[in-house]
Amino acid sequence: MKRKLLKLLILTMLISLVLTGTLLVSAKEPYASYYLGDNGAYPIPAPYEVVTVIDFKTTEEGRFSNPEDIFIDDNDVIYVADTANDRIVIINPMDENGLYTLKNIIKGEATYASGDMSGLKTPKGIYVDSDGTILVADTGNNRLVEFTKYGYFKYSYAPPSSSILSSDFNYMPLKVTKDTRGYIYVANSSDSNGILMLDSDGTFRQYYGANKVSLTFWESVARLLWNRQDRMGTVVTLPYSFNNIYASSDGYIYATTTTTTPPQVRKINAGGSDVVYAGYDFRDGYVSSSFGATAAQNFCDVAVDQYNNMLIIDQQYGRLYEYDENGTNLFAFSTNGNGYGQLSLPAGLEVDSHGRVYVLNKGSGTITVFQTTEFADQIHAANNMYSKGKYQEAFPLWQKVLDRDSYYNLALKNEGVIYMREEEYKNAIDKFYEAEDATLASQAYKEIRADFLRQNFPIIASVLVGVIVLWIVWITIKQARRRKYGPPPEKHNFFTPVKNFWQRIKNVLRHPVDTFEGVRYDNKGSYADMIIIMVLWAIISVASAYCVGFIYRGGSPREFIRPMTILLTSLLPWLVICIVNYGVTTIMYGEGRIRDVFIGGAYCHVPLLLFTLPLSLLTNVLTLEESSLYNLIHTLIYVWVGLLAYLCIKSVHGFHPVKAVVVTFLTVVGVGLVALLFMIVYGLANQLISFLTQFGKELSYLV
Repeated sequence: MKRKLLKLLILTMLISLVLTGTLLVSAKEPYASYYLGDNGAYPIPAPYEVVTVIDFKTTEEGRFSNPEDIFIDDNDVIYVADTANDRIVIINPMDENGLYTLKNIIKGEATYASGDMSGLKTPKGIYVDSDGTILVADTGNNRLVEFTKYGYFKYSYAPPSSSILSSDFNYMPLKVTKDTRGYIYVANSSDSNGILMLDSDGTFRQYYGANKVSLTFWESVARLLWNRQDRMGTVVTLPYSFNNIYASSDGYIYATTTTTTPPQVRKINAGGSDVVYAGYDFRDGYVSSSFGATAAQNFCDVAVDQYNNMLIIDQQYGRLYEYDENGTNLFAFSTNGNGYGQLSLPAGLEVDSHGRVYVLNKGSGTITVFQTTEFADQIHAANNMYSKGKYQEAFPLWQKVLDRDSYYNLALKNEGVIYMREEEYKNAIDKFYEAEDATLASQAYKEIRADFLRQNFPIIASVLVGVIVLWIVWITIKQARRRKYGPPPEKHNFFTPVKNFWQRIKNVLRHPVDTFEGVRYDNKGSYADMIIIMVLWAIISVASAYCVGFIYRGGSPREFIRPMTILLTSLLPWLVICIVNYGVTTIMYGEGRIRDVFIGGAYCHVPLLLFTLPLSLLTNVLTLEESSLYNLIHTLIYVWVGLLAYLCIKSVHGFHPVKAVVVTFLTVVGVGLVALLFMIVYGLANQLISFLTQFGKELSYLV
């Protein structure tokens, strides 16, 4: 017995070691890597891996305390605004051994009474010119100050002054940068007017790239209904301020804002207008859906690499995002935490000439260094070729990317575009299907359809003319026989109930008032009709979802269709509306019985029954350019259903037309209240289940 227990223990330990080793190998990077596509987040091989973490052991060696900004010059020398230590720390580039060493520390011991202005006080921003001049946003001293490349005090800029600036203007520079023309840009603390744009000597020039005011719905209503005097004393909504800025070599100013809603990040041209990212929402749905995140993301810094790819960092969750110059997301990676390669309250971001990404951790006082993997290098090379218009050279590079990740969206799209340029539209549309891109697939399908029509137009026209002629001949013969022999005798067979049901369906469309009055006063409706109509509608709803073309599904695969959800949403509205309507009409002295309400409500689905499936099939031959036709037909069908519902309420309950309008409105309001109540109950139930689950886990830990 003891031997068996010993063997079992040894076997368990061996299995644990194997599993632990496997997990360690598979979890080389302690975070998820993915890209954000049109339909969600998609996992990818790690685009970046951690090279090292720069962590000086002592203050004398350069250890940081609450650092706020990082800058890397053309020679890959690293500059850090070591805020709580009131200094600038300069670090040499990575040496051949992969190490970073301290180069210099700028920390003047100023005595302002004697005119020495070299001392720094809580510096939060830094920029280094091409000649090595160091420009610092000396936040605690409310100024910009320059040092030579050797760290000697050079110049202190006077605070900006202008009639444009308000009387209560408070100068507290947070971040600073320069463009290729020599203009200085300053992100001023809590300044909602925009970025301060200064001449090279520090003279105020103008506000640049001001954010727009974002109003809530109720604030917009207040502005519409009340004048300025009536609104006095209310809270004034101001534009969001900037928390970081970056000047790229191609003349654009990139900026992150303090808002959690679009635009969180901006790419601003010389005229102060957004390009590429105007109105773009950088929030990551994967973060909230995967981790139940409730706090909003806070994008605190932005940088641009040698390929003009933009990298931004989210301070709240430690997530890095990379976008190409066209605004397409390439990668998302990293996370907050205290482990190796994880980020601790990131505050700054920079990229060196080798493509290494440096993240300044405010929480731990360290710099995490990321290096691109082979996968990211392949994407950068392929995307660089593609953006330069070298499509033939880019194609094999994209293919290498797909060899590593066959679902990488950008590679599929760009290969499809290259096929389109070569007029290989069938290959192109196959790539767009794989990429789940409905817009590009529509463009390729348009060309395929045009080619088909050009080649087969005579045959198509002949078939259509033939069908029309045969239909006219058949109608003519039928009418002639009816005139000569009279209507054919009615025969009762297996199809007679189907024929009678079809006749009742036609009467709903041709004579709706008579149909609904017959339901109430002549008992012409039946539960059998109601059940058949609603079962057919449920089946048609599911079938239509599967029959909608790829382009009109927004590129979403059929595998994402949920039949049970469609069944529920096709039947539940009918049940709720009928119950609410019966309750309202009972109070309003309606004559209809609950039987009449349910049967009449089922008859209102007839337009949906007849036209939903054909309309879904039609989407397989339409492009997105014809979507207005689809939307028009879809809208008309539902308007028709709404009109039938109104006539049903009026006829079944014997209401005056005006009273029927009131009852219809009250029914809609009642359905809205039921939906609201359902959402409240559903939310509370979810919270209760979450609480009980967590409580159970806590109990299991105690046990």
